[in-house]
Amino acid sequence: MESPGGKPLKAVFVGALVLCLAAVWFFARPASVPGEDGAPAGEAPIAIAPPQGSPPPQPSRSAPPTTPSLPWPPAPQAPREEAITSDGIPIAPPRGEVTGPVHPHPITPQHQRIYAENRLVGALDGAMEVKDATGMRRLLDQYRREYPEDDNDLQDGYAVIADCLDHPGSASRGAAEHWLDAHNGSTLKRFVNRHCLDLE
Repeated sequence: MESPGGKPLKAVFVGALVLCLAAVWFFARPASVPGEDGAPAGEAPIAIAPPQGSPPPQPSRSAPPTTPSLPWPPAPQAPREEAITSDGIPIAPPRGEVTGPVHPHPITPQHQRIYAENRLVGALDGAMEVKDATGMRRLLDQYRREYPEDDNDLQDGYAVIADCLDHPGSASRGAAEHWLDAHNGSTLKRFVNRHCLDLE
């Protein structure tokens, strides 16, 4: 036995179900792609000839769409050229990250000149430590000949020390004090103090 008011409830339920099915069918069906003129896909558009005597239609002169220039992403940089040796292994760049097997960056003549100066300075230091004034003078002559610019301002300091080793006394001591006044920041200051003024 049916409860009173059951039929209207059934009718509402059936109506809602029909509406849901219609909505599902509408949104789930494959869309037909119309042509440019609105004709359904697959049908050729109907060409309409312009009336006799009228000028042909001009193409649209709308401006082409412009793409805004954005700062991001940055433009790719040109790849850096790598120097490759005869064995196919690249030479390491002077700066930056090194990946994989590479030959060391080449030693230039400027590098070789700096290394030779460092060797001369090391030899002068060795002769000074053993108090070999004659050896210091010989090395100092070579130093002055090969490095007349004396960028590190060392040559006069070594000459003062050699004089102090050869001729200890007031004359060499006065020359050492004068040199110290003019070269207070020199790396040779402590050696002049030690060998000329007996200060540590």
